[in-house]
Amino acid sequence: MIAVPYRKLVVVALLGAALVGCNNEADPNSPEGKRQALFKLMIKQSEPMGGMLSDRLPFAGPAFAEHAKQLAELADQPWAYFPKPGEEPEPNRAKADIWSDPEGFELAINNFKSSVADLTAATQGGVRGPGQVADQLHAVQQACKACHDDYRR
Repeated sequence: MIAVPYRKLVVVALLGAALVGCNNEADPNSPEGKRQALFKLMIKQSEPMGGMLSDRLPFAGPAFAEHAKQLAELADQPWAYFPKPGEEPEPNRAKADIWSDPEGFELAINNFKSSVADLTAATQGGVRGPGQVADQLHAVQQACKACHDDYRR
């Protein structure tokens, strides 16, 4: 199982990245605004799960499973709002690599979606304790972190 301080660091890093996006005043009807809104919804699902595993929140198996289900429902959505190769992007916090490495970015997206699917599968039939889902949530957090490290300023 993952050490609690490391999980706290990952959660804090993800929240910090999300909050940085909050300061960006994108038009809510623009692709950038829609993408930001979806990522904020993802944080609203993943943050409580991280809180339950780090003991910041009491662990509740049914609530954890519901957050995982909601995250899975969101996992496919934001990617449609990224510009396609050759399209001019709106101002954003993406590194240039996101546009010059579409295959790598697609691989990162697929890794995230696969990790979310594994997390959701681990919650099927109920969540009895943190040990049942800790590795899967860590994989989701790592997928987020890896994508941000490679493709976000």
